[in-house]
Amino acid sequence: MSAAPYTQPNGHSRGAGRVSVLHGWLRSLSQEAPEVDTAVTTCLVWVAGVLVEIAGDVADARSAGALMHEASAVLASVPTPPGRAPGPPPLPVALTGRQLAVLRQLQREVPLRHIADGMYLSYNTVKSHTHAVYRKLGASSRAEAVDRARELGLM
Repeated sequence: MSAAPYTQPNGHSRGAGRVSVLHGWLRSLSQEAPEVDTAVTTCLVWVAGVLVEIAGDVADARSAGALMHEASAVLASVPTPPGRAPGPPPLPVALTGRQLAVLRQLQREVPLRHIADGMYLSYNTVKSHTHAVYRKLGASSRAEAVDRARELGLM
């Protein structure tokens, strides 16, 4: 996967073109625009979630970063409901695969030592990953980091 989305000669990204095709196909099945937008949004959020899961399982930080970038691009292509101004674009949070794995474990309210034991890592390594996650998510607590990650679609 590339670090940047492929741009076609007409200036549109390949992903945006595919989203338009999906949107048109779904619209041809149903006359109701809100239902189509909901279906497209559901599909895009699911794809982004799969990319994030894969990124969490990849040992290579560069590949995990590329997957996270693609997940951000997918979420950026979610259609804006009519009558609503688009919100600010999601912040690109480039968590490594291990940081994502630690972040997922932070949902469970267990001590960092238990997380370290379960991941076969040292306590200090888990503590370092946790601090990096907090910094990258702009969080100051475990609950805040988990909430922010959910807002960004990382979990």
